[in-house]
Order: sequence, then C-alpha cells, then structure tokens
Amino acid sequence: MTITVGVLAIQGGVVEHISLLTRASEHLHSEASAGSTTKIPDFNFIQVRTVPQLSQCDALVIPGGESTTMSIVAQRLGLLEPLRQFVK
Repeated sequence: MTITVGVLAIQGGVVEHISLLTRASEHLHSEASAGSTTKIPDFNFIQVRTVPQLSQCDALVIPGGESTTMSIVAQRLGLLEPLRQFVK
C-alpha cells in the first residue's frame, strides 16, 4: 500500500516539507525493519500545484504562509474550491 501525500506548492517551504516528510518516512521504515511487527505503508510525496495533482493525494500538507495570499493564489490556479472539497 502506498499513501500519496501532497505538499501544497503555492508558497515557500515546499522543498523543506518534502525533505522532512521523506526523512520521517525513512525513520518509520528503519524502525519497522528493526523488529516491529507493525506494517508501515510506503509513502509518495508530491508537490501540488494543479487539480490533477491534488486528486492523486491521500493527504495534504499546507505549509504555513500568509492565508490571504494563499487564498488569492489558490483561486487564480483554480485550486480553491477543490481544496475546500478535499478537506471535507
């Protein structure tokens, strides 16, 4: 099983978030291989800038930023309503 986690890429911090998520995933897998019986899923981390990219996601990280600016950019990219639907 693979879980796709998107990082909303309309403001800064995207690369840093993906890097930290990747490290966390690697840590989970190393802990699991050290003797845990818990099955850890595989993770796929993607940058989300479009509705098709959003539709691939099982989860979404929204990096901190100025909310008004994020709303304006999301609206211009056609992402605002799809984002609202995603979080429901």
